[in-house]
Order: sequence, then C-alpha cells, then structure tokens
Amino acid sequence: MAGMNLNEQIWEFLLSGGFFMVPIGLCSFIGIAVCIHRGITLRWNAVIPREFRADLGHVGTLFREGRASQLLLKLKRSDSPLGKIGRVALSGEFLDRDDARSAVEATAREQLVKLENGMGTLEVVIAIAPLLGLLGTVSGLVGVFGALGGGGAEAEPGLIAAGIAEALNTTIAGLGVAVIIVIFHSYFNRRLQRIAARLEVIAAHLLNEFYRNGGPDLYQPVSSDASGGSTPLPPESPFLSSSPFPPSPPFPSSY
Repeated sequence: MAGMNLNEQIWEFLLSGGFFMVPIGLCSFIGIAVCIHRGITLRWNAVIPREFRADLGHVGTLFREGRASQLLLKLKRSDSPLGKIGRVALSGEFLDRDDARSAVEATAREQLVKLENGMGTLEVVIAIAPLLGLLGTVSGLVGVFGALGGGGAEAEPGLIAAGIAEALNTTIAGLGVAVIIVIFHSYFNRRLQRIAARLEVIAAHLLNEFYRNGGPDLYQPVSSDASGGSTPLPPESPFLSSSPFPPSPPFPSSY
C-alpha cells in the first residue's frame, strides 16, 4: 500500500473489511444525515424566531398598550416551538393562571419531545457500530485461523499477520463511526438542555405578564370615547364593529 494515493488507500481499507463494512457504512450515512437534520432543527432562529425577540423584551408594555391580540396573532402564524407554546400561554381560554400553566407545561413537553426526534437514532448508531466492527473482526479471524488450520506447516506467518490486520479494519471503522456520532450526540443533548431552559423562562414570563395585566380581559373589544381614548365594551354590547354608532347617517371613517 506504500505506492497508493489516499483515495486508493481508503478504498482498499473499505474492501478489506468485507461484508461488515456495508452496515457500518450505512450506520455512518444515517448518523451524518440525522446530525445535519438536528443541526438545522435546533438552530436558535428555528426555535425562537428573530421576529419575536424584540416583543419578548417588552411584552408587558405591549399588553398595557392593548396590543395583546397582535402578539397572539403573530404567535399563531408561527410554526416554531415558541409560537406553539406562546399561543397557549396567551390564549385566554383558561379559568386561571394555574390551568394556563398546566397547559403550557404540557405543550412545552410535547415540543421538546419533537425536538428530540432523531436522538434515539444516534444512540442506536453509537451502540451498534462498534459491535458490527467487532463482529466483522471476529468473522475475519475465524477465516484466518481456519486457513491456518488447513494449511499445516506450509502456512506463512506473514500472510497470517496480514489477514489478522485486515480483519481488525472493521473494528477501526466501527469505533471511528461511534466516536464521531458520540461527539455530535453530546453537543445536541447540551443544546436541547439550553433550549428547554430558555423556553421555560419565556413561557413563565409570558404567563406572568399576561395575567398581571388583565389576562383574558386584554382581548375585550374597545370603543372610542369622546376624549379620543379607548374603553372596553361590556360583554353583551351589540356594537362589536369598529364604529359604535348606527350605520346612518354616515360618520367619518376615523370612528
């Protein structure tokens, strides 16, 4: 192999491992594909979109300014984990804060389970890749010692050593795949812990500010008074349109 270039050496290494190089290669392909998918899914911008960060910084001010409906609509339009958790926190469909907190916690757990998709696959690759390598080595050694037993005194030690070295290639390949996937698995586990902690803080902040500033009452329709301000309409008020006056005679569009 001294006269081979790098590509030829890699090809020769893979071929020398025999059949068990195929499932090890399949494990490496699956592991890399899952790592790429996890890397895209667990980006901060995918979990907590950039357009929400300014609103989250002064969410209490948004509620006091009567813009809770705008924030809720924005959250409903987002398919991110933050959007799904936030729309439950601000839904206004719960009797009190405790019911809302329970619903938010259940939604957060569901989103974290979805974010963990693929982690089990990485764990399987980490477990079986070294075992496949060891199985390939044992299978190769069985063939080498079988040839040694059938060759009698004519067996050459150099050929036996070369056969053993080739049989160990599957162990090298299996361990190499496992080591690489372990690194990514540890990184993604750490990222998931940070995401879970951040979402928990954001959800608690949304709930506290929402119920501190009125809770479901923030979504009550408003009407314009004579001074130009806005006051909530009573729940049974028939005037649910933007104008509190009868349709005739016509009034300026500012009402």
